[in-house]
Amino acid sequence: MRIAPAPDAASLLRQHRDLLARLPVTFRAFIGVEAEKWPTLFAPEQAYLRALLESVARWTSLELVDAFAGVTRLETEAGCRDVRAGDPRQLQDETQSLIRRKGLLPRWRQEVDQVFRRLQPQIDERLYSASAPRRLVVMLYGQGIAIERDKLWRRLRGLGSRVPLRLEEARTSESFLRALFGTSANATLFSALRDSAGHGPHDTWIVEAGESLHALCEASAAKGSACATGVSYARLRAYREMLARSLYKKVVDGVSGPQELAAYARALDISPPEGALLRSDDVVRAFIRDVLLAGNGTLLLNNTFVEWASVQALKRAEPRLLVARFGVRDKMKPFSSLLLFSSPRPTDQVPVLEDPLGSFVDVEQLSYYIWLNAEKSAAYRGKTLYLLLAEGVDEMLAIRPDAPRAEAGELPPAGLDEVAATMATWLGVSGGASVARPLASLAG
Repeated sequence: MRIAPAPDAASLLRQHRDLLARLPVTFRAFIGVEAEKWPTLFAPEQAYLRALLESVARWTSLELVDAFAGVTRLETEAGCRDVRAGDPRQLQDETQSLIRRKGLLPRWRQEVDQVFRRLQPQIDERLYSASAPRRLVVMLYGQGIAIERDKLWRRLRGLGSRVPLRLEEARTSESFLRALFGTSANATLFSALRDSAGHGPHDTWIVEAGESLHALCEASAAKGSACATGVSYARLRAYREMLARSLYKKVVDGVSGPQELAAYARALDISPPEGALLRSDDVVRAFIRDVLLAGNGTLLLNNTFVEWASVQALKRAEPRLLVARFGVRDKMKPFSSLLLFSSPRPTDQVPVLEDPLGSFVDVEQLSYYIWLNAEKSAAYRGKTLYLLLAEGVDEMLAIRPDAPRAEAGELPPAGLDEVAATMATWLGVSGGASVARPLASLAG
C-alpha cells in the first residue's frame, strides 16, 4: 500500500514537481522515500531535504544534465529508466535490484557521491550560518572500565589539552555525574538547557550503556517534563528482546532475501515499554528502532549501541549537547554470539562474564568514531567543544577547535564544578546557584 506523504512533505514535492520529473530515477526514488518518512524525521533532516531540493533547483538545465550525467548513464545501462513503479519504496527497491544484478552498484555509488560533493557546499551554506550556536559533545568512560592511563585517549591526544581534575568526594559514579552535570542543588545542565530560550525538544541527548545519567536527569526534571532525549541500552532490554524474537520468527518462517526482511523490520509495530525512554515521541521511537535494526552489533553490544546511536543522533538530530556514556561490556561468547536472534538451549548457554579490559580497548576506538563523525558535519565542525572523561580518573581531555593545545602540566587542576560551569558557559545557559568559575582556557 502506498503511503501518502505528510502535508508539509506533499507541499514540498508539489513545489518541485517539474524538477523531480527531470531527475534520474534513483534520485527521484530517494526523494520520494524521504518524503514518506517525513513524520519520523528530525527537524534538521526535514531542513536538509528542503535545502537539497532548493539547491538543485538553482542549477541551470545544462548544470543539471552535467551533474547527473554519470548517474543517468548507469541507470540506462542497468535498465532503471524502464521501471514504472508508482510507489517510491518499490521504485527504489526495483532500481537498486537492477543495478546490483548488472554489477554496477560500486560505480553508481561513486557517481552519486560526485553529485553530493558538488551539492554539499551549497546545502551547508543554506543551513549553517557563522552565527550558529555552539555545541558540546561529552564522552564518558563509565566506572568499571579497566583504564590504562598511558593509552587513555591515545587517538585524540594530539588534538586536545589534558586538564588535571580534583575529584575530591566524587569517587563513585553517582557523585561524579552529579558533580559534573549539576549546576545547583536542584538542577542539572540538562534541565538548564531545556529551559533556555530557543531550545528544541531534541537539542539535548543522553546516550548510555547503563542508566545512571537517565536517573540523574529524571531527578531534576519537573513532573511530566523530559529534561533530555535519552536512550539507554540497559533500559531498552525488553524492547531489544522483543525485536530479536520478532526477527527470529520471521527468519524461521522463511524470507526470500534481505530486502523482504528489511521491509518486515520497517513495518514492525513494537514500542519500547513505559519508562524506557526519557522522551517518547514518534520520531524518537522510530530512531531507536532504526538504530537497533540497522546498526551492526547494536542489539548485542552496549558500547556499540552507544557509539552508533550517538553518531546517528549527531547526523540526524544535530543536538546542541550530546553526552555519550560507555560502560563495561560482556565478554564475547564463541559461536553463540553469532546467533543474533535465537534463544539458545539451556545446555548451550555460556555464563555471562564482564570484560573490563576489552571494554577499554573498544571505547577508545568508539569514542574516536564519535568525534570523527561529528567533525564531518558542518553543524559541528569549528564550533564544538569536546570533553572526554573517565569516572574516577583525575584528568580529562578537552578539544576546542579555536584554542591552542596546552602541553602536559601547563594547566592547573580543576574541580568538576568548574567543568560544569565551563559547559554551561560554553552553551550559553545559566549556571544556577553554582559559584564555580568556568575554565578560562575553554569557555572564553
